[in-house]
Amino acid sequence: MAEGSLTGASWIADDAERTESVLAERRDRAAAFFSESAARWDALRDELFGRDARFAALFGLLDPEWVVGDLGAGTGTLANMVAPFVKRVIAVDRSPEMLEAAAVRLGDCDNVDVRHGELESLPVGDGELDLAVLMLVLHFAVEPRRVLAETARAVAPGGRLLVLDMRAHAREEYRETMGHLWPGFTEEQMRDWTRLAGLGAYRHIPLAPDPEASGPALFAATARKAACDAG
Repeated sequence: MAEGSLTGASWIADDAERTESVLAERRDRAAAFFSESAARWDALRDELFGRDARFAALFGLLDPEWVVGDLGAGTGTLANMVAPFVKRVIAVDRSPEMLEAAAVRLGDCDNVDVRHGELESLPVGDGELDLAVLMLVLHFAVEPRRVLAETARAVAPGGRLLVLDMRAHAREEYRETMGHLWPGFTEEQMRDWTRLAGLGAYRHIPLAPDPEASGPALFAATARKAACDAG
């Protein structure tokens, strides 16, 4: 009986040693791959999985019960990425052509509501949104301050605003070539306008320029609408 137990223990030890040897070999291969691929890793990962894969999983941090407004939705790129992670997305744009393209892209998303409307008079009810996103659209607005006030109206108490746009720049040709009405924005402008819109907890984050991008540097700004008092 003791001899059988020793034989079994020896077999288990041998098997564990073989397993560890295989795992060590795999770790070495992986380490060698990363050592050889460091210089081209970003490009290789983008080629395998696409550029969006690096960021899409972050949408999993959103509350699954949220209603998100993609304001100035264009062809629906953001709405399409966010939709799997939240209860509903309301995509608003002023251009019928953009909305037609968005409808095609969003055809398989049953929780995206595409609406035609202006940023200054959103087709969105008071407090209908838990999160409102203005992604690279504010510089097209005649009155950005009014857009932010209207967005604040559509955000629920306790809800949030996210703005992605250009930092102030001197590329005046954008007015002619792309119809930009504002040459980006300063932190002071954004901070004042969100405050006047009734939003607080403002944060302003200058983003590191993408080395492959030819446009101006960007910023991200976040703000929050005060929650209603419990009483």
